[in-house]
Amino acid sequence: MSSGLGLAVYRPTGRLASYVRAFQVLSTDGTAPVSLLDFGGADVSVPLRFGDPVVIEGPVLAKVPSAALVGPRVRSVWLRFDGDIDQVNVSFFPGVAGAFVGLSMPEVVDQVASPDDVWPRDFRDAVAELEPLPVAERLSRLSALLLARFEPAREPGPQVREAVRLIDATRGRVQVRSLADRVNLSVSQLERAFKRHVGVGPKLLARQTRASALAAEAMSAPRRDWAWLAYTYGFSDQAHLTREFRELMGLTPAAFGAIGPDADFLQDALACRA
Repeated sequence: MSSGLGLAVYRPTGRLASYVRAFQVLSTDGTAPVSLLDFGGADVSVPLRFGDPVVIEGPVLAKVPSAALVGPRVRSVWLRFDGDIDQVNVSFFPGVAGAFVGLSMPEVVDQVASPDDVWPRDFRDAVAELEPLPVAERLSRLSALLLARFEPAREPGPQVREAVRLIDATRGRVQVRSLADRVNLSVSQLERAFKRHVGVGPKLLARQTRASALAAEAMSAPRRDWAWLAYTYGFSDQAHLTREFRELMGLTPAAFGAIGPDADFLQDALACRA
């Protein structure tokens, strides 16, 4: 990426592939800071830092500790990478992180949980020992450490997993009642299950997924036609799309399109600002 941020995505294999979307390996050359718009979503992430910290931008800058748990987010946030970045980001699929960390997902929405509250000391020490290793060995040992923390009794039922899959497969273009019918739950049962395991409701996850998919397509398009994208993704009109972007991302589509030409994926869609 011309922004100076290096991003390599590794898909886990075996049993872990059902729970971890990706290991994202991030690095910078240290020459200039880079800010990234990380879209809101229900993926839960655990950044493992071996260099300088990543900072969440806002009224108060917040450094993200290594091995902290970054909970589901209602809105997008700006992340700032400055200095020597060497990080492995573990991105869990929506709804499954609780089976590894034992935290209540509703309590960590829009929160960063301290590593001390997430992992035992031996896990944190083992993660620190990964620093001198090459990437492939880091990821192999990290996979084993995560699987050792897995508690099947805490994972969601198949209905929640299938509902999350359907939201992703339809790029968010699915009604909650239709979703509940397809997984043989009532709407209230589905909403309660989502709140417990995912942290956010199915309607919000569908909205985020749709906006994220649209934004990813917009970033890859040589010419952005927002009216056409609004129609393609089922928005009633361009004004509806603008309201949704502003609420979920804090930006209008035009402001989003002006961020810059660099784009890639971190958790959902992600745009770079040097």
